[in-house]
Amino acid sequence: MSALRLALVGLLLVGMSTALGVLVRDEVPALDARLNGYAPLHTRPLTFVAEWISFVLSPGLATITLLGLAVRSWLARDPLLFRIAVLLGLCWATVLVRYAYRRVRPIDFPKWSYPSGHVTAVTALAFTSVVACSWLAHRWLRTVVVLAVTAVVLTAASRVVLRMHWFTDTAGAVSAVVGVGLLAGLALGLVRPGVTSDRDRI
Repeated sequence: MSALRLALVGLLLVGMSTALGVLVRDEVPALDARLNGYAPLHTRPLTFVAEWISFVLSPGLATITLLGLAVRSWLARDPLLFRIAVLLGLCWATVLVRYAYRRVRPIDFPKWSYPSGHVTAVTALAFTSVVACSWLAHRWLRTVVVLAVTAVVLTAASRVVLRMHWFTDTAGAVSAVVGVGLLAGLALGLVRPGVTSDRDRI
């Protein structure tokens, strides 16, 4: 896929997330209402697992990674790690649009709902990990992609099971992060269509 097509996909995903945010800001779609009210989805065994998933796959993990990348890139004067840190920061920053939508959560909670902070952080970390792997350890790329997708899906499911977010909050988060990630990755020279990159190709 060419750089232009990737950029268009990125813009499309950002546009989809924006449109979804506007649509759900003041009303709850039927799908969200059904999942939130589906009792078998919120039984104690599932919520127990969801609590642990949300604890492990949390914004704290992204914070530690971002700080680690920033410090490592500064100490080693490594431009690649610096660009990867910037990519992670830009992807994660998409959570700030929640202050524009101001959507109310399924439960009483003092933070806005759209997009999900947990899903934004984990998706940002997952996307950045895939990009970093394509540069630093290409032979592990498929494994990292599978792990990244699994982490995002588990995080999104856990937030819905715990009633901390509507389903559309998680979908909007993934769409925004991947869209911004593609655009930022292209701008930073980290996403290079048709190129399998190693560290010596910086």
